[in-house]
Amino acid sequence: MGGLIDRLPILLEEAEEDIYFLREGANNVEKDKNGSFSNNLANLLRFVGVAQYVINADKQAFIKALQESANIRIKIIERFDNGEPISKSYVSVIAYKHLFSALSSGDFELSIRLASLVGGRKEIETEYDHPFDIAFGYALKAMVLNSVDQEEQVMRLRAIASESENKDFICYANAFSAIQKNDSDLFMSAINEVISAHKRQSIGNGVFKGLEDEVLCVWGIGLVNLAKQRGIECVLDNHLIPSILSR
Repeated sequence: MGGLIDRLPILLEEAEEDIYFLREGANNVEKDKNGSFSNNLANLLRFVGVAQYVINADKQAFIKALQESANIRIKIIERFDNGEPISKSYVSVIAYKHLFSALSSGDFELSIRLASLVGGRKEIETEYDHPFDIAFGYALKAMVLNSVDQEEQVMRLRAIASESENKDFICYANAFSAIQKNDSDLFMSAINEVISAHKRQSIGNGVFKGLEDEVLCVWGIGLVNLAKQRGIECVLDNHLIPSILSR
């Protein structure tokens, strides 16, 4: 983490310069016909939003950047559904990771729009998605939409997260269950597990190592916002999940 935090100001400056180039490409029909410029722009906006908050404590910049990132993701999926030659990898169920960005922005209507577009493409999921991501994606989708199958989907996530290589993510299943039960104490226990697991996954070969997630737990922020939207009381202020970013 120390390495990334030290380089963050320089990386932010470079990213803000790159955004102009990516916007130009994303607005060019020919250049962006497969969605690559839009995809890269969405990813870079997420980085910029996190960096702006961590460096400058700019909450509004964080919200605006993550909202735009999620909106771009929606447009990519809609373009695919409308028959454009968008890369299939951009519309696989792994798009659930971008759903955390929408939730972290505090825009629940945006989150519902994106959640409604995630999943439902079995052939693409078979080709591109790991079983863990499929389980996590459908569980998060069900929780955001408050759908009738949410308990079933969370059980599937819990089962696959119980496997040795996925154990750091069983805390998300615990958090989802706490939300379903409207149990604030259980949720607080789960979110503290999320913080601990996030730290472990931000070092070595962890999934967040080298990403902006090292310095801010976007997934955790999104999870807290989802819980609060569902009526959970959550009093938490950790540098990875700052209370100021909770809705």
